[in-house]
Amino acid sequence: MTTKAFLVTIFVAFFFFSCAEDNDITVPRNLQEYIEATSDGNFGEVVACAASVSSTESYIFYYPEEGATDIRYYEADSLNVDPTDFSNYRRKVLTNSDVFGGKLGQFYREDEDDNWCLITYMLNGELHKSNTIRLKNASNPTGWTDEVTIEYPETLTPNFTWSDFGITDNAIYFQVISETEDDTFVSGTYTEDKFFQFYDTSNVVFNINEDKLPEEDLVEDTEYLFTMMGVSEDNWVNLVIQENFILKNLQEYLDENTDKAIDTTIAFAASDNSDNSLTYVYYYPLVGASAYRYYETDNVNVDETDLSNYRRKDLSDAAVYGGKLRRYLRDDDDNEAWCIVTYVIGDVLYKSEPVRIKNQTSPTEWSTDVTIEYPQTLMPQFTWTDGTAEASEQYFEILTDSDNEVLSATFTTDKMFQYYNDSNVTSFIHTDTPPTLIFSDEYDIDILGLSSDNWVNIFIQETFLSE
Repeated sequence: MTTKAFLVTIFVAFFFFSCAEDNDITVPRNLQEYIEATSDGNFGEVVACAASVSSTESYIFYYPEEGATDIRYYEADSLNVDPTDFSNYRRKVLTNSDVFGGKLGQFYREDEDDNWCLITYMLNGELHKSNTIRLKNASNPTGWTDEVTIEYPETLTPNFTWSDFGITDNAIYFQVISETEDDTFVSGTYTEDKFFQFYDTSNVVFNINEDKLPEEDLVEDTEYLFTMMGVSEDNWVNLVIQENFILKNLQEYLDENTDKAIDTTIAFAASDNSDNSLTYVYYYPLVGASAYRYYETDNVNVDETDLSNYRRKDLSDAAVYGGKLRRYLRDDDDNEAWCIVTYVIGDVLYKSEPVRIKNQTSPTEWSTDVTIEYPQTLMPQFTWTDGTAEASEQYFEILTDSDNEVLSATFTTDKMFQYYNDSNVTSFIHTDTPPTLIFSDEYDIDILGLSSDNWVNIFIQETFLSE
């Protein structure tokens, strides 16, 4: 071997060893050795905690101060070690991602075993280290809920009150407010109380806001996410509460639109055929409608005529029945409520009557039980019963062709309707004269039995060939 080749070999070996030693992966090095190599024993702090999302999955959250580099995750060799002896910890490479618009980071851990862990990073040449975190995937999985009371002393200053749900070892509560659409961080605070008001710091014991102030003020008609973590002394998150909210209630919205005339639109709701947690809120948008909005109360135990009880929610909205109707999809299996739909056409604001959602106490009965007869050719007559469902106040009949185009959409108070015969029709929403049916073509009839509070008691669907 030449001298040059020998020197290259030595250099490569030294370079490889140095890189391996630096990353603690290829050549293992415990946390104590890393501390001795990078610190004089004086540590900066890292705010961190951990929560499970399943029996085998957890996230380790941390707050990286601006300028933090070389962010590392360490885990103990087992749970049965002295958690303060850092020689028991080894570095692990886990997936690391941003959360709350990058204000926090999170390591993703896939392991069902309980253990100890901690986070480190470098900042301005100084090693920062979190307190030890006890992972409790198996022994005490994190509880997740959306149950929080949100009240509004003033429009832009919501307050949040929550329960421990029987948990006895929450030592502190971490609250984050972020924008739902792009996850932009707004505020992060700690309290020892189960209460926080934006932005009142009278009970805030610590925050992660820049200059101790929120990143921005809250804005009307913007959807926000409230996240609360109940954290134990060993930095395990016992409880996570997450709930979306939008400032400004329906009455305030109407008060800002006093220049518009108020008119009424049709709306009603039904629970899904197989999953009562899903509710469809249907409404009839007139031509030119825009600015669709969905409002809901906190529960059914309110005065449904008091529009200040209704808060806007951003639900998924889609056209149905060839665009003749639209519907919101509501996914909530626990909470029944009142809801109202609004939209605007020019200088008129349309508002539905209150709709009572009864997906738990009176789920919609779905059926195909309808009798179809032909007193006259191509003029089918439909008769039905309420089945086991509650008796309805009126019935909505929608007849569509194979392309899902609405031919006829009528209301009756009778449990009978004949196509092209409006003798018992109380109102309708089709805009053109219904066309003559085509012999032997396939059509669909949907019949909805509506209660006085606009809940669909029974939903009958059937396909037939015209005769």
